Amino acid sequence: MAVVQISRIQHRTGVSDNLPQLARGEIGLAVDTRKVYIGNGGTNAPTVENLEILTNRSDVIALADIYTYKDSQIGFSAQTGASSLTPIERSLQDKLDDIASVRDFGAVGDGVTDDTAAINRALYELFAREQINRVRRSLLFPGGKYLVSDTIKIPAYAKLVGEGPDSTFIYSAGDTTGPVSQTADSLQQVDASVGSNSADQPNSIVVRGITFQTEEDIDVFLVDQASSCYFENCNFYGAKTSIPTGVGNSKASVRVKSSTTYNTKHVNFRSCVIAKSSFGVVADNDMQSVLFDGCRFYTSYKGLKIGENVTGSAPSLVGPTAFKVINSHFDDIYNSGIHVYNGPHFNSGFNYFADVANNGLGNGSPSTHVINLQVGGAYSLGDCFDRPDSDDSESTRRVNVDTGNVASLATDNSGGVKFGSYIRGFGTDFALANNTSASTGITFSSNSDQYAIEIEYMITRNNKIRQGTMRITHDSTAQVIEDDFSENNGDVGVTFSLTNGSDITTLNYTTDNQTTGTLHYAVRTIR
Repeated sequence: MAVVQISRIQHRTGVSDNLPQLARGEIGLAVDTRKVYIGNGGTNAPTVENLEILTNRSDVIALADIYTYKDSQIGFSAQTGASSLTPIERSLQDKLDDIASVRDFGAVGDGVTDDTAAINRALYELFAREQINRVRRSLLFPGGKYLVSDTIKIPAYAKLVGEGPDSTFIYSAGDTTGPVSQTADSLQQVDASVGSNSADQPNSIVVRGITFQTEEDIDVFLVDQASSCYFENCNFYGAKTSIPTGVGNSKASVRVKSSTTYNTKHVNFRSCVIAKSSFGVVADNDMQSVLFDGCRFYTSYKGLKIGENVTGSAPSLVGPTAFKVINSHFDDIYNSGIHVYNGPHFNSGFNYFADVANNGLGNGSPSTHVINLQVGGAYSLGDCFDRPDSDDSESTRRVNVDTGNVASLATDNSGGVKFGSYIRGFGTDFALANNTSASTGITFSSNSDQYAIEIEYMITRNNKIRQGTMRITHDSTAQVIEDDFSENNGDVGVTFSLTNGSDITTLNYTTDNQTTGTLHYAVRTIR
């Protein structure tokens, strides 16, 4: 349609505070804010009825300031107030501020830009600047690779949420001395400064769905002097690309520490991957109730190294207490999967150990114990192993337990129950042929710590029952058996003897001519 008439085109300029009432259709420019207005020709003097024309200089949030939750996608508008006539109204700014993104503070996440300052600034502004609960909202890390050149300091009460460990990476590739990230107090202070200036110790930290990774030989994550912290669905990757054959610089994917002032306690890692460092986890100091649940450990010299450097004085008086590893998977571990030097009440339960303690060569090449509990009061229950019986020896056990007076308890494949210096095998049945001399298949090494054996047994044969205990004392030079038993319906007609060859003592049996029978037995080893 052709323009017939433009009755008036005018414009004015001025500063925003002094822009007068514009005539209807008249355009005005506020030169200080560079905002543009059009007149409405209002008559409500002295109120100015100038309408702002939206430009890139407009504060859209202020103009569209009222927000009411509706969720019309569910088929109806949600009632937010006491009635549908009184909906809850919030400012749009408040609504958008419900979610804080690290990108709001300048982080880019492109794998090229150094995001260290932006991430630490976001953590400080949200969780350390003001010591009030209302600012402790979650900090979102949208998917991306956030390159860092210095340690990311996660303060008390922080909640970091990524978009999954395969999407969100905090990544060190420069000359960082490490760690990639660590816990900090409520003022974002770390190390010896924790708790100074009346700050709270690191506590109530939650991290979900983020990978912490380095290309350098440094610690990946340090949990230091922290309490009540939770890590879920996170990866902690060191710089190793193949199984390390030694301790190297003794760096860890996760290191847990305490100080003389603050003990670390109540820290949970759930569904995390801990890999590609000399050690998966290192914990030497006094601490309580650290849990790894449903985690995966791989490509390390040792999976967990616990309490090696206990000094007898703070902060390493006794070492970690009630440290737990459960429902987890270990593979491609050169040395022991779990090595506990000191620390009471260590618990390993229902874990699976694949290629562990084989020098990376797999079954048939055992090098040391898969689980090595060198301290009393440590427990391995329900753990499963790929290591076969043929690889299990005095120096290469699936589970090695303390032989001192303070008991450690373990269950071990065919090895039965291990209780300190006492091992009780699982109950087993063996068929006895009639009128035969043969091997029972029960054997003991005569050049190890299996010198003292007790076999509790029962024989059922020809409606007769014998209950007894055999005591075997042996080495490669001499073998002695003592058989003490009682029978209820006469002689079952079975005798036992020992033979030895190639440092293996074998239990043999001889039956008279009655009928077949069954030997039910359990073996106890006293070390």
